[in-house]
Amino acid sequence: MGKLIDDPLGVTERLDEFLGTSIYSYEDLTAILRSLFNTEEREMICQAGIREWEQRNPQSTPGDQKWPSQDPRWNTQTKESRRNMIDMRNIIIQGIREAIPQGQNLSKVFRECQGKEETPTEWLERLRKSLQIYSGTDPDSPVGEVLLKTQFVAKSWEDIRKKLEKIKGWQEKGLQELLREAQKIYIRRDEEKQKIQARVLVAAIREAQKQKRPQASEKSLRKGPSKGPVRPQRGTSVNRAEGLEYFYCKKKGHIKRDCMKRMRDEKMFQED
Repeated sequence: MGKLIDDPLGVTERLDEFLGTSIYSYEDLTAILRSLFNTEEREMICQAGIREWEQRNPQSTPGDQKWPSQDPRWNTQTKESRRNMIDMRNIIIQGIREAIPQGQNLSKVFRECQGKEETPTEWLERLRKSLQIYSGTDPDSPVGEVLLKTQFVAKSWEDIRKKLEKIKGWQEKGLQELLREAQKIYIRRDEEKQKIQARVLVAAIREAQKQKRPQASEKSLRKGPSKGPVRPQRGTSVNRAEGLEYFYCKKKGHIKRDCMKRMRDEKMFQED
């Protein structure tokens, strides 16, 4: 049949042709509508159809009786019931035709797309403003909500759109629920981007450190042997004490625990 929002006139013609001249019961007509349209679209069609009926037949039966909310149990054997079934069928066709506003500038709304760095909240707000400015449609009306929801999903940035379209029965979800899901996708994308940036930064730092190490070695070789006292290398006591003078014996080359004079004097002191 096609999508109501994209081609309401085409959908109208195809359904009208499909129904033909047969007479359908209330149950048959509501079942056909449920199979073709979601809840919000059915509400839009009903409101538009009843409105059109009452405008064309101001002195006739009210529209909500011609398309009742509950099964009126029309009897196909009576002329009046058959007339009501035919009228309801025609109201449905007219409702589909008039459900979507046909404003000249509605195409401008349909051309809107979400920017890559634009948050879902900003994107939805921009859509709301465009719908109101270019088509004069109230974004909070049933028609406005269907238009917003369809465009919000269909024209979201690619990664968000693909994941939203995978949600089972997203057409039946509320706009705020879809917005929350889009926000989650957007935040996860931002977190993943930050992780990638962190990994790139760490890799760059490590590469810079690797390049500095050989440069430092080459620099020390070019300078030649260093002047002045050589720092003792870690290892034996002798290496650590080289160049140091022990205050007890006034001799260089050892530390306190290796001082022979100190050990001899301590031994003599113990013997005394």
